[in-house]
Amino acid sequence: MSTKEIGNKGEDLACEYLVKKGYKILERNCVLFCGEIDIIARKKGGLKDFFKRINPLTGSGRVIHFVEVKALSAENNFYPEEHVNFRKQRKLRQLAEIWLQKQKYPQNTPCQIDIIAVSTGAGHTQIEYFENVVEDK
Repeated sequence: MSTKEIGNKGEDLACEYLVKKGYKILERNCVLFCGEIDIIARKKGGLKDFFKRINPLTGSGRVIHFVEVKALSAENNFYPEEHVNFRKQRKLRQLAEIWLQKQKYPQNTPCQIDIIAVSTGAGHTQIEYFENVVEDK
């Protein structure tokens, strides 16, 4: 399987994982002028979510999750999440800020950057979700 195929499969699995955990996928493979965001999602919340739509600045259900997906075959000797170094974290912060501005979200919109690590191989897949991994500046 090529690197591109492993990446696409990893993103598919990450989206399925998030949906099962109650997230709504807002956008996938969002290309901006300076890079790409793999997944943008928000946690769904039933009736509480209805009231949050009326006042979008209330409640944690309005947190926008910018998700970086790292997928590697299980034959590699290191973990996918190790591929998100300081430089990549800075880039993800920048992309999140640009996306929020482009979508006309208020400056104080709660958001976080998460990583989903997907390891695949020999009939088994492991998914790990690391929430809020990038600290603010």
